[in-house]
Amino acid sequence: MKKVFVITIGLLMAVSTFGQSIKVTPALKKGMVKTYIKTTSTTAAGQTVNITSEQTYTVTKETSDGYELTLVTSNLKSDGNNENLVSRIALLGEEMMKDSKIQLRLDKEGKVLSIINYDEVKAKSVATAKQLIDELFGLAPEIAQLMKKEQMEEQITGELTPELLTKSMTLSSSPLSLFGRTIVSGMEEKYNNNVVNLKRIWLVTGKRLGASAKTDMSREELKDYVLKQVEKVAPQQADMIKDNIDTVLESGLIKLDVNEKSSYELADDFWVKSMETTVENDMMGQKSTSSVKLQLKD
Repeated sequence: MKKVFVITIGLLMAVSTFGQSIKVTPALKKGMVKTYIKTTSTTAAGQTVNITSEQTYTVTKETSDGYELTLVTSNLKSDGNNENLVSRIALLGEEMMKDSKIQLRLDKEGKVLSIINYDEVKAKSVATAKQLIDELFGLAPEIAQLMKKEQMEEQITGELTPELLTKSMTLSSSPLSLFGRTIVSGMEEKYNNNVVNLKRIWLVTGKRLGASAKTDMSREELKDYVLKQVEKVAPQQADMIKDNIDTVLESGLIKLDVNEKSSYELADDFWVKSMETTVENDMMGQKSTSSVKLQLKD
């Protein structure tokens, strides 16, 4: 009887949330400031690194067709050891943006359109990336057996295109990710997290939203991804892998499993009040977990 009751309640809850929708149009006004405490945790190779920082968003301008918003990341702290490879890799992305002023252009509904000072942001990111790559090769000289330092620099800096940098401002771990969107409970969508293609499904309950996503790649997309990665890190082996790609895939050695779960709570002005995104990766036999939590400061 108890089991039937629990199942019935579960069905009623599912029915009550199905079809619920929310239009996320945040309040935006010149001079508005929102500061978040960001906590990032990364686990890889049996080690965990925790990083905290503050992200401050300031509406600096109202225009005829939208707004301009400035993002500054500050107070970056980590419990990792600078002599530890996992720590330095975890800090790479955070340090690229530390103390930089990223100026964003938004439309009337808050959707991020572009990075206004892209050249400045890229230059800072490239300089930081080169510094950290030098540190990585110092900590783990064996990396040079797989990839030259110049190749890694080209791979990282080459991906800092206007499109990808703008997209990074709206990934699921960003408080801007929902701005300008209409989310419907049960809605499915495909998206790319700057690494692989995923399929995501949404759940809406009032001003609380949840999403779960996992890898969604066809065989041809997987082939294309593998070949592009080989061309980046081991171009001398690209032709051999290309000629034997079907055999490689059938061997089961290539595995790209990504599972992502996100939860959001919106404030009355439709800015994110709190959120958390957790990503579990199993890629080419290397497993890692990362989580990002954001909490709006009072």
